[in-house]
Amino acid sequence: MLWKPNAPELPNNYEMAESRLISTEKRLLKDTRLAESYSEVISKRTQKGYISKVTPFKTEEKAWYLPHFAIIRREKTATKTRVVFDASAKFDGLLLNDVICQRPKLQRDTFHVLLRFRRFPVALVCDIAEMYLRIGISCSGRPFHRFLWRHVD
Repeated sequence: MLWKPNAPELPNNYEMAESRLISTEKRLLKDTRLAESYSEVISKRTQKGYISKVTPFKTEEKAWYLPHFAIIRREKTATKTRVVFDASAKFDGLLLNDVICQRPKLQRDTFHVLLRFRRFPVALVCDIAEMYLRIGISCSGRPFHRFLWRHVD
């Protein structure tokens, strides 16, 4: 992660993240299918090595915890539940997005993409599965990209 120069130090927002986790858990307890799907998403990401459990766990260390929630797309046949991490969640007037540098936009504007389709007789399209999940975070940045999770029964 590239940190903004002279950015304020992030406080430990464990309490806020725990409060948001409790809200998420309440929502999951009301809908068992959603809870199973949400847990499955977390389990698959763990199996693939995208996320890992932090041990030993200490709430007093310098860290930032990302709240998360589900977006449900019932009309989709695959990946109906998407876990979204909220980097815009404020705590003590700060949010993670305030202290990290924004990278340049890599996606092209739709207008320019459509114009290029007209230039050649053949067009290729692809989708990189789980692209952003595959980007590694340096060891020094990992404490600021944690999230809380408990399996909901």
